[in-house]
Amino acid sequence: MNDVLFKHADEKVIAVTKKLEKWLKGSIFEDKVYYVGGCVRDLILGKPVKDIDIVVEMKNGGLMLANYLAVKDGSWVMDKNPVVFETYGTAKFEFRKDPQCAGIEIECVQTRKEQYHKESRNPDTVFGTIQEDAMRRDLTINAMYYNITKEEICDFTGSGYHDLAHNIIKTPCDPDITFSDDPLRILRVIRFSARLNWGINKETWLGMVKNAYRINIISQERITDEISKILTCDHPSVGMRKLLYCGILHRVLPDIYDMQFSFESKNPAVSTFDHTMNVLDAIVDSHIEHRLAALFHDVGRAMAESDRTVSPNQFSADVAMADLRKMKYPNDVVNAVACAIRHHEWFSTYTEGFLPPDKKIRKLMNSCGDNLGITLDLMNANNQCRTFNKKKTQVLQIMRRIEELDEVEEMTNVKLPIDGNDLIKELGIKKGPIIGVILNELKEDYFENPEITKEECFEKAREIVMSLAV
Repeated sequence: MNDVLFKHADEKVIAVTKKLEKWLKGSIFEDKVYYVGGCVRDLILGKPVKDIDIVVEMKNGGLMLANYLAVKDGSWVMDKNPVVFETYGTAKFEFRKDPQCAGIEIECVQTRKEQYHKESRNPDTVFGTIQEDAMRRDLTINAMYYNITKEEICDFTGSGYHDLAHNIIKTPCDPDITFSDDPLRILRVIRFSARLNWGINKETWLGMVKNAYRINIISQERITDEISKILTCDHPSVGMRKLLYCGILHRVLPDIYDMQFSFESKNPAVSTFDHTMNVLDAIVDSHIEHRLAALFHDVGRAMAESDRTVSPNQFSADVAMADLRKMKYPNDVVNAVACAIRHHEWFSTYTEGFLPPDKKIRKLMNSCGDNLGITLDLMNANNQCRTFNKKKTQVLQIMRRIEELDEVEEMTNVKLPIDGNDLIKELGIKKGPIIGVILNELKEDYFENPEITKEECFEKAREIVMSLAV
């Protein structure tokens, strides 16, 4: 085993590699099986490897190897291990009998060459040599191979080592052809550049700009998946700005693109887009709901400021919901993002050092429910990035007060001592809007005093009925 390549590898990856080397030697697969792509790149960079991609330089080699190894392992199960994808000629399997290797998913495929068609990113593929397989890949850093039985790293593009050493993102072939064939690779280049904080080769960048218009042949699901990966990088604004500069942003996120042309009311030198990028980087949690909330939190502000009949935060939440649904995000994500945007300025009138009253805090907890964490993360990021009246400790103080109140579960699931039926029975009133009015008023008293009794609720309800009668 190559001691340098596996110096920082997980023990399971090492165990899998040793098992493969043992079982491949002396078989028809010897010297024809390679690790490839992200797993080799990450092993060289000393990063964790979660799954392994293998190519076999043999016609139908991927399917044959997966079945061979599953049988050798004693874990072969029809249609389950390996799982075969006939259309793509790939198969996934795991070594399930050996606990040292369990949990590492291995995907096998034959070496391939490709033929693309103008209106699709899905190529026709046929068996190809290992060199042809390397040259069809998206980036040189993803075209590094490790020959398992020879224990050697192979750089068939002639540029992979150099680009890894010098932190360069570059295509193996003519970038114009690479991105015209599959424009999704433009988003992948930006994602790798943002994730690794590496530069993009000049010719590669120009090829991205030239072919940005072809992104419309890509399905929304694939675009959304790449945008999510960009947003969950450590510094997501890096990727978002590159989407803007290469001509992709207005095609995939037009409402975010338009924020360039609106400006902060207290600082007209700062665009809403620039403020949003700062907030995006200040978000603590990397889950997609948190990042999307930051990305869209001001998306409707410019329009709302020209129409004072609508709340800027509510309008931004409405725009976010519409856009995220078009992007095919799940409903729970859409609703969580909208909730955080609606409430992220809940305490905007309170200056730094002044803790909002418990009633106000309880109302936020009740309104946000399970989305309280996302809301507070967005609130904190926005407070840090304000162009005026920054509030660096406000959210920290609020979180401490929430812990002191020890009412998170109660506030997110408010249950009054009485309900509508009790009101009808006790006060002799009919069903109708008045019931909702009374219960909402009682909730306000509950936020002030969670220990409010049934009798106190009825007394307050009688006062409300009398005031309405007048």
